[in-house]
Amino acid sequence: MPVAEGEAERDGMTREHAAAGQAALMLVESLMLALIERGTIPAVELIDAVETVIETKRRIAADGHEPETARLAAGMLATIANSLAAAGTGTPD
Repeated sequence: MPVAEGEAERDGMTREHAAAGQAALMLVESLMLALIERGTIPAVELIDAVETVIETKRRIAADGHEPETARLAAGMLATIANSLAAAGTGTPD
């Protein structure tokens, strides 16, 4: 979800922090996909790990600790879980 100019700064996050978070998320997803494609770790195991984090973020939101941030993070993680599931349905070379 795009952030309007200055919005991140008002929420206490600098552009550098947002960029670092995006880079980290993309890197982890890329590494997970590479592990699946190489047959190192079954997709279902990585999906289970991501779903555990999603559940944790939902609990954090329910407890009232930065609920909007936790909700957004859970949505991003769900996208990654879907990406991993799609990669796991392919056949190895």
